[in-house]
Amino acid sequence: MSLSGVPNVRGAVGWTLAQHGAFFASAWLVSWWAGAGRFGEWSQALALATVLAALITLRMEYAGQLDARAPRAASLFAAARRLALGLGLGVAALGIGAALAGAVPWWVGAGALAVAPLALVQVRAAAHAREGRVAAAAVVRALPAICMVPLQAVACAFQETDAIAWSLPVAAWVSLCVMPAPRHGAPRLRRLLRARWPFLRTEWLGLALNTAANHGQVLAVGLVAGDAAAGVIALGMRVAMLPTSLVGLAWADGLRAQVVAGGARDQAQAVVTAALRRMAGVSLPMHLAGALAAWWLLPWLFPAQGRELAAVVLLLLPLGAVRMVASPVAFLPAWRGWLGWSLLGQCLLFTAAFGAALAGARWGAEGVATAYAAAAICVYMGYIVCALRAVRADT
Repeated sequence: MSLSGVPNVRGAVGWTLAQHGAFFASAWLVSWWAGAGRFGEWSQALALATVLAALITLRMEYAGQLDARAPRAASLFAAARRLALGLGLGVAALGIGAALAGAVPWWVGAGALAVAPLALVQVRAAAHAREGRVAAAAVVRALPAICMVPLQAVACAFQETDAIAWSLPVAAWVSLCVMPAPRHGAPRLRRLLRARWPFLRTEWLGLALNTAANHGQVLAVGLVAGDAAAGVIALGMRVAMLPTSLVGLAWADGLRAQVVAGGARDQAQAVVTAALRRMAGVSLPMHLAGALAAWWLLPWLFPAQGRELAAVVLLLLPLGAVRMVASPVAFLPAWRGWLGWSLLGQCLLFTAAFGAALAGARWGAEGVATAYAAAAICVYMGYIVCALRAVRADT
């Protein structure tokens, strides 16, 4: 990345650190106050909301982020907001109705109620990222997590353990309300869907697989091994992937903006090659330091999960080191139009995540972490190779 983008990336890293710090504060508070089981319920509600929020926009916001023409990008963002609100409210009605009927746990209803605002936050962040405002995108993404901590502290003070899961939708709606309202267009949704359908179809399916791999795995572990194990996997993944989340997402936003703006193959190749070298140089020392800190600090910070959490993090950190390099360049096959290769990578990650959850659960959270890290490392190495070929290819 160019030097001109460094301050913006640093701001994004700072806000992303605040977002993850808020998650860890919530994890510590809920685990200490209500135990590993309640934390597992909250983790599953968050995973459910995250998966559905990512899917209901049909990837319109991602299409807008990659579109070089500003008017059409604005129409795509407006269409994404329309889908997020309409489908999100429908999901909320279904989730709360099922919870009232006793068909699902109440954390499912809480997660469903958070889908619409989290999807709208996602669209807002994508619009900022397209303009190269990666710090503003990080602020938008961080607000729901930051708002959640004081709500959980209030619930703790009043000894209302049932309110833990409901802090998620309340924080999501509050954070959305305090953001400046975007300019609303009147997109022709059907025309946009027809025009962009090949891209949206492939990218939506890829996102569904990727999001299920990253967050649906928590739900699968909870189903097979219980709420406490789901909480350990959710927290372990967050800790192990923290360097990627802090740096990789900001770099990905900035790299997409530079590649889309540059356009020329030689310029894009130089930008991507420099970014890969820089990310590889940062990733290894960050994850080595994380391994040392995790073994000594995590059992003390999270006694409810103890050494099991520390072991899971150590098993996942090698995956985090590779993923930090691969994630920011994962968009390149889709940018080049290689939608089939992009989809194949997502299928492989989905298979790795759910295969690990089902096959490794008999050995507990450590078994899931071992199986997932071994399989996913191979997939992310393939992502790097494919991205380099994409950026070097003739249009």
